This record gives sequence, structure tokens and C-alpha cells, in this order.
Amino acid sequence: MKPVTSKQKGELTPYLIIIILCSVILVGAVVFKPSTPDAPSLQFGRITLPNTCIFRATTGLPCPGCGLTRSIVAAAHGHLAVSFSHHRLGLLTLIYVILQFVFNLSYISIAKWRVPLSRFIKLLHKGLIILAVLFFLNWILTLTLIFT
Repeated sequence: MKPVTSKQKGELTPYLIIIILCSVILVGAVVFKPSTPDAPSLQFGRITLPNTCIFRATTGLPCPGCGLTRSIVAAAHGHLAVSFSHHRLGLLTLIYVILQFVFNLSYISIAKWRVPLSRFIKLLHKGLIILAVLFFLNWILTLTLIFT
């Protein structure tokens, strides 16, 4: 196996950053305990974490991501109905994070797969734009339901 050059390390840095970010999200989703009707906040062991949303605290309205963390944690623990009740796009976001993690880790780990994987990774990046649009539309729907 050839040693990795500094140029190659620089080219792999964005992939490493994505892997680290996805790892933090995935580990957090597994480590935190999902909220329940009895305990609406996430728990870390016996510590209950506060629901903090600066947008909601200042405006009284939910932001586009309100409930997303609780939704991802519930989905990671297999509570899909609870996940959907916290945020409509939580499960989709979790799937997106898993795909980013797998494809970027494969890109770094298996050099001969880099060309075909780069196509899928570019598609995933375009998928982020679609996910952002879905978040905006979901937010509009949520606000519409609040005001009607």
C-alpha cells in the first residue's frame, strides 16, 4: 500500500469533516434516551436535557428544526411514530446522515471505489438542497397549522 501524500490528505479533508460530523450525530442519537409523553425532553443517563430553541424562545414560534433532535433520537431507537410526532423529517434526516457517513467513509477507505463513489456523494450533496427545501416547506406547513 502506498503512503498517503500531503496533497491526498488535503483532498480527503472535506470527507473526514463530514465523517466526524455524522459520527457525532449518530453517536448522540444512540446515546441519548428518546423523549416520552412522561418525559418530553431528551435524557442522557439520569440527566434531563432542556428543550432549547432560541428562535422559539424569542418569537414563540417553532423554527424549521424544532423537534429534529428528539425526532432523530426516537428514530434511532426505533420509535418511528414518536419520531414523526416530533418532526416530520427526522427519519429522512437520519437516513441522509447515515448515507453521508457510509459513502464518505467508503470513499476514504477504499481508494479503487473513489470514482464511482464520488458520483453518489455529489448526488448526496444535491440531496441536501432538496432536504433544505423540504425543511422550509415543512416549516410553512407547521406555521399554517398553528395559525389556522
